[in-house]
Amino acid sequence: MKNILVLSCFMSCSCAYAQNTIDNYTTSTNTFTEIANSTHGIGDAQDLDYVPGRRSEWWILNKEATAANMVIIYDAGIPSQTHQKRKDSHADHFMARSVAFTFGDNNYFVTAQEIQSTDGSTFMGPALWSSDTSIFARLHQNNWVPGELLGSHIDMLHQSPYGMGVAHDHDNVYWYFDGHNGNICKYDYAVPHGVGEDDHSDGKIHRYSDVTVTRVPNQPSHMVVDKQNSWLYFIDGSTKKVRRLKTTSGSIGGNLTPSSGSMEPLAEYKEVTGAQVEDVVTSGLTKPVGIDYRKDRLLVTDNATGNIHIYNVSAMPATLVGTIITGGPGVRGVRIDWNNKIWYVNGTTQKVMRIDNPNVVSVDDVALSVPQFNIYPNPVSGTLNINLADLNGRADIRITDMTGKVVYQINTAEKLTSIVTSSWAKGMYTVQLAYNNTAASSRIVVQ
Repeated sequence: MKNILVLSCFMSCSCAYAQNTIDNYTTSTNTFTEIANSTHGIGDAQDLDYVPGRRSEWWILNKEATAANMVIIYDAGIPSQTHQKRKDSHADHFMARSVAFTFGDNNYFVTAQEIQSTDGSTFMGPALWSSDTSIFARLHQNNWVPGELLGSHIDMLHQSPYGMGVAHDHDNVYWYFDGHNGNICKYDYAVPHGVGEDDHSDGKIHRYSDVTVTRVPNQPSHMVVDKQNSWLYFIDGSTKKVRRLKTTSGSIGGNLTPSSGSMEPLAEYKEVTGAQVEDVVTSGLTKPVGIDYRKDRLLVTDNATGNIHIYNVSAMPATLVGTIITGGPGVRGVRIDWNNKIWYVNGTTQKVMRIDNPNVVSVDDVALSVPQFNIYPNPVSGTLNINLADLNGRADIRITDMTGKVVYQINTAEKLTSIVTSSWAKGMYTVQLAYNNTAASSRIVVQ
């Protein structure tokens, strides 16, 4: 049950910026709506995000002493809202002390683990998961039974202990804050291994060795990518700065050697130098944690004050547009949804909140339309057809079985794709589509 509070917005404004609908959060009265609290399983909340293909479904990440859990809120903020709290059986390794996560366009997500390792070495790194609720914290759940699969994770790469932040780039490529080595890294999982398996051999890691960052313990450094302009925005906790990295810049150098405690086989592990890096915000923040971006506006949360600062980043250094006063410290992750509403978590109050403003135009900047596709026949015993009637550009099509194993994958510009399924095992499969800046999934049955 959600409670609605109406509070005034205190702000400091600058006139040296072009008007943006997001700016109205700093110039008129906001409504603060409580979406969930401790009675819904919200605890030491670190981050939140919505599933791209199911945008009313929000996931909230709670850090635990040795692991982490997820609270999934269905139909968030409307009368039919329900919730579930889930924890994978192997979360004490693959989601150990997670402090950040993000969804990709294909409805997978990656978690950042603030821990050196679970075995005394330097073996930690980002883990990849499926948002399919028939898979996450459901498949292969066991208490580390020898010979059994390792829970519901679908991939994990290492080399970056004390992960403090993560951001999606494209496909299965993610940016990562390595708090142990003090670098920004780019991770490419390529094709995820099966659910609970452990083959990392197609993974690629690029370490931006001259882009240095410093971890502040227990203070996440969240990240976000402006995909249109190819900028990675990230927080450097120790300097209390926000910086950005041009994701298309830098020169790939020689091979790097995995640390002695994490000699995993990789398709590529290389150094990158010379990337373009700029300071975005250099003052005015005490404990910056959360961050999100929407059309030249950057939102940054201050965990010490609870304030949410809005910056104009159309020119450097960024200009402070104004500040939203949420009412107290503890705010961490922040997210702007497809209707320009602001959502955030507060780990101190153990709440998920949404901010509304009548002067903010609700324009769908994330997904242009609901994807128009047809998958037939279903059930199928021979040839499966996928018709993307509104395809404009290229599409990623991925089909997985119920264990999460990829049985078919293609990037195509064709509106009609025909797939022979006669050699597939009988059962249920998931078709995942990503095209026209949208993502969707559907189930099929092979007979």
